[in-house]
This record gives sequence, structure tokens and C-alpha cells, in this order.
Amino acid sequence: MMKITAIVISVLLVFSLSTYFFAREVMITRPGICKYCHFIAPFYNKWERSTHKMVPCLKCHEYGPLNALSGQLRFIAGTYNPRPLTNVPDSKCLQAGCHQMRLIESKVIFTRWNIVFDHKPHFTQQRRGISLHCRSCHSDIVQGEHMKVSINVCFLCHLNLQDTTEHRKRCTVCHKGMKVNVEYKGISFKHVQPLEKGYLCISCHTSVKIGDGRVSKEKCFFCHIDRTERFKDWDFIHQQHVTRKQIACFFCHEFVEHGNIKLENVEKVIMDKAPEKKGKGTGLRSPGSCMYDSGKPAAGVS
Repeated sequence: MMKITAIVISVLLVFSLSTYFFAREVMITRPGICKYCHFIAPFYNKWERSTHKMVPCLKCHEYGPLNALSGQLRFIAGTYNPRPLTNVPDSKCLQAGCHQMRLIESKVIFTRWNIVFDHKPHFTQQRRGISLHCRSCHSDIVQGEHMKVSINVCFLCHLNLQDTTEHRKRCTVCHKGMKVNVEYKGISFKHVQPLEKGYLCISCHTSVKIGDGRVSKEKCFFCHIDRTERFKDWDFIHQQHVTRKQIACFFCHEFVEHGNIKLENVEKVIMDKAPEKKGKGTGLRSPGSCMYDSGKPAAGVS
């Protein structure tokens, strides 16, 4: 019996190592082979049309002897998932010949609105208590793209505000060229006057966002069976899913979009002569206040 077991283990090890070296030496130059074992056709098609199409899969994705061995064992046991989640370590993105200068030349022009985005603070500092990585923003959720940035990821953080004192700061991250003089229905006024009285941008510019980025507990059951005991432990959830596993934000969160901005209450705001205390007197809610019901934060929003 011991002899048979030893033979089986030896055959398994040889087969696993052969699979590994085949992947390293043959598949790295022929990424199309990956499709024979993994259900990745949509991702492969995105990659084939992307700016990364000359970069083979294993140049970025992690794969080692342990991956090969565990894959064979799971296949034999009938638990192999042909749709595995995979990591792309930040070190792979920043390796020589790729994006090694990204943290040095960190500022880029982003979107058709010419927003200046700085990689360094997002990469080297925690954002809202979360340690981000390259794939936190560069995911593959954009239809027809591979490693593209979805602007909805920006909205998930920048439009979901719990503190109204942060509101104006967040608006001016993108909207820098605020007009000095504004005319509304024949009335001229300085844009800064309502802000000096304590009003927020959303006192006049309403419908700023659509959606609130909630996470329903049912989403957990896509991956976990009856494991929701730490559902409200936001730090732990983000550490495990974002920082460690690189799960895309919208795998769990509902979408947040920048709304069709409307103008409301303008006459009231510009005609109001009495200064107001900051954050009070407007009777309006901040973009992030819809995360709260009865003073409690909505599930899954940190």
C-alpha cells in the first residue's frame, strides 16, 4: 500500500512540475493555450484588443509550482474552479520595461475633462483606511478593455462622503476652474459668496450622484457559504478583499455614477444675506448622507 501511495505521489509531482515548466516555457509565449483549461474567453478577447496584447499572461499573472500542484489536486478531487481569481502583484506592473516610472512621473491627465490624477498618494498612502494597489483602479470591468480604469471607481470613493466638511474639497479635486462671476436668470453674483455663507456645492447643484455603492449581504454567498459574521467589519473586509485578494470594487459594491446635475434653490441661496454656520441651515443632504439610515452606516460602506 505504501509503495502504491509513493508511486501515485511521484506521478502527481512529476505531472505537476511538467505542467508548471510547460506553462513557463511554452505558454508564456502562446497565451491562447490558457483558454483550454480556464474559462477566460471574454478576458482573453479584451486582452487581445488592448494595449497589453504584446504582453504574455504570465508576465503579469502569478503562477508557480504550488499553483500547478494544487490545481492538479483540486482537479482530481473534483473541486477545481475553471474560473479562478488571479492576482497581478504591483511589482509586476512596476517591473523594468513596464511601468517602472509610474511612481516617479506619477501625475497623468485622466478623462476627457482633463482631470489631473496623481498615482503616488493613492499608491503609497491609505485612502479612506484602505491600502490600494494597481488593480484597485486598473481592473477589467470596462467592457471591451483590459486593465482599463473605470471612472465609476473614482465616484465610489469621491462621491460617497460621510462628512460634509469634506464635500467642497472633493468637488474641487476635479472642478478646479470654478467661475468667479455667475449669472442666473438675470441675477449676477460671485460664485464664492454662497460658500462663504456656509452653503455647500450641492445646495444649488443637486442630483450629484446616482447610486450609493451599497453591498448586500447576499453578495457574500457568491464566494462564501454562510460566512457573514464579519460583514460589518469594514477594515477586515477591505483588507482581505481589496488589499490581499485584489477583488474589484464592483464585484461587491453597487455602481455609483455622477448624476445629471440640476440647479435648484439658487434664488434662495443667492438672496440669503444672513451668514450661516458651516454645515447647517441648508436643509440639504451631502452626497454621502444617503449611506445612512437612522444614523447607521449602510452595509458595506466604510
